[in-house]
Amino acid sequence: MAHIIPFSDSHVENERTERDAAFVIQENQEMNHVSGNIPIKSPVKEQQEEGEGGNELEPYETMRHKVKQLMLDLFPDYCADNVKIYQMRDGRHNRIVGVRLCKKPPGAPWYSIQAIREMIQPCLTGRKKCTSHSRQFVLRIPRDPTQNMHHQVTTLAYLGYKLGHPVPKVIVFDAGAENALGYPYMLQEWLPGQPFSNLWPTLNQAQQLSAVRAISNIILDIRKIKNRCPGLVSTRNTTYDLKHDIISTEPIPVPRTRATTHSTGVSTSLSEPQSTKDFLLNLCTRQRAYAIAAKQPACDDLWGRIIKMLEILHALAFIPDSLPFHFYHGNFNPRNLLASITSESTVEITAIMDWDLALFAPAFLSTSAPSFMWNGEALVEPEEAGLLEAKRTFENVVGESFSKEAYCSELVLARRLWPILITGFTNGRDIFLVEEVVREFEKLHPMT
Repeated sequence: MAHIIPFSDSHVENERTERDAAFVIQENQEMNHVSGNIPIKSPVKEQQEEGEGGNELEPYETMRHKVKQLMLDLFPDYCADNVKIYQMRDGRHNRIVGVRLCKKPPGAPWYSIQAIREMIQPCLTGRKKCTSHSRQFVLRIPRDPTQNMHHQVTTLAYLGYKLGHPVPKVIVFDAGAENALGYPYMLQEWLPGQPFSNLWPTLNQAQQLSAVRAISNIILDIRKIKNRCPGLVSTRNTTYDLKHDIISTEPIPVPRTRATTHSTGVSTSLSEPQSTKDFLLNLCTRQRAYAIAAKQPACDDLWGRIIKMLEILHALAFIPDSLPFHFYHGNFNPRNLLASITSESTVEITAIMDWDLALFAPAFLSTSAPSFMWNGEALVEPEEAGLLEAKRTFENVVGESFSKEAYCSELVLARRLWPILITGFTNGRDIFLVEEVVREFEKLHPMT
């Protein structure tokens, strides 16, 4: 199979406290599942890495000292020599730093209950006592301080119970800046694997098709998560709610990057059950109102055409009233997948990363095809035999009904509108995008 073209471009486990913005999620066990051959990038020369967008943070070489101090504050049983800091490739919304604690902290006295339990546990379980003294973490430092970290942590906790695929596990986070870093941060458990975007070109044909099948099944499993109400997983949900999938959701904030107004990020409103049409039209209304209040261009004509397009989609049953809202990753691309080669013919997806934009959204978003695995275009049939085989493999896994919706021209155009509906018009490029989408839609269904 020919190689693909480059890929296209707060919640706690226990009850939440009311006052403190820093939460310990749970005690982390020794990280035995982390493979010993996982490549960890060495520190690089002093430089500023801006990542793929967003605001600049201070240079890595000065920040690394603050990261080390933060680790010593969080893990006081370790000394400075035990903490190793590694620069990693930054994401679009976060600086990413790798952390390794290299020495096991002093154990309890041999006569203590904890030590006795550790001695007899292998006899009771039949498993050898852990001998690894290394613990590994990933530290995420948001570029934009208005990111609502409480919602991100709540979402990851929910997915940990619900999804059935590996997602980052939060060890501790602080949504404020009163810490050694001077920034909000989230410390996550290290997950094995390497970025799928790096691994894909090295795979043979059988391994590539194995990866296509694995990713297709992940898409189906994410789609199975449903709710009658749209929006973000609410920070008001308890651990019981998350475990038993009886969660509440909150409306999408307008603007999308609205800063958290409470120390615990608790919203005063919850989403109500509604139809997809009403939800989308309400987003249009709120975006227009915000633009006027913020003295931004109202773009009334474009919003009017978007509304007309949504009404036609509803009238033609592309967005029927009966559909629930499906969970939507919001940034599902190969850079946010970790994978490992397990054999000459199989690949395992070891983690799904970057759930910052995840929420319950209209059903048509959950049937988006992972076209980055063949040619980057949902409606273009690849000419290369290997890429065509990847596309056919995806279609065989998801089935005819899913494929039909994935390649529906009207819904492909609706998916292109989604970023505008949740963020509004932020620049001239957004205006050009909507004009192009509306023109393409009018070729299918003239707006009179």
